[in-house]
Amino acid sequence: MTRRGAAQEAAVFVHAIILCGGKGTRLSRLYADRPKALVPIAGRPFIEWQLDWLLGSGVCRRVHLAAGHLAPALQDWLQASAYASACTLSAEPAPLGTAGALKFAEPFVQSDPFLAVNGDTLVPNLRVDALAAAHAAGSRMLTLAVTPIENAGRYGTVEFDAQGRLTAFREKAEHRHGWINGGVYIAARSLFDRIPPERNVSLETDVFPALAAQGLIATFRAEPPLLDMGTPSGIEQMESCLRRQGA
Repeated sequence: MTRRGAAQEAAVFVHAIILCGGKGTRLSRLYADRPKALVPIAGRPFIEWQLDWLLGSGVCRRVHLAAGHLAPALQDWLQASAYASACTLSAEPAPLGTAGALKFAEPFVQSDPFLAVNGDTLVPNLRVDALAAAHAAGSRMLTLAVTPIENAGRYGTVEFDAQGRLTAFREKAEHRHGWINGGVYIAARSLFDRIPPERNVSLETDVFPALAAQGLIATFRAEPPLLDMGTPSGIEQMESCLRRQGA
């Protein structure tokens, strides 16, 4: 079997996790009655856009929703939706941060490697199957999707070398172009061993920088845009982009 064929075979199935437990503070004025995942985007709950993207990728057959804030509302939606047979859901007992939420969902993960996605972003031009194949062909613990942006603003930037190895995370800087974390990554289950249980821990500030310092993160370049529905203006931009793409 060729190396490409082996990579494709290794990427046949990855269990995906959507980290959707955040409070959505910047949207609370508009949608105080629902979790961020259920905020309407172009006439549909945002979670449906993510699930269609993941389940339509050809490599994600199951998705776990790592919920938190207003989790019962998300559970009710899931049970009544067409996605119930493909999804499971857990609710963290207290805010645990992005890494803590991931650790809490560990018992539900059924694949090695697994895929994780931030619960308020979408990279519609990212091919999940290509990301999975790139990870299978590499040797790093984690492969992070990165995408270029003209105004990094509140996102901060990442740096990587000629081999695609992530070397640094940079602080947020207004009006600076560069590459940013796309909020999508595929990782070996050994990532869970790097996260202490039952603690509020951040992937972005605690776990990822430590892995990068050890050379354990590879990057995968994804075509822009990165769509973020975490603010009212972000929702407008997301809806405009999805409509232009005919979604």
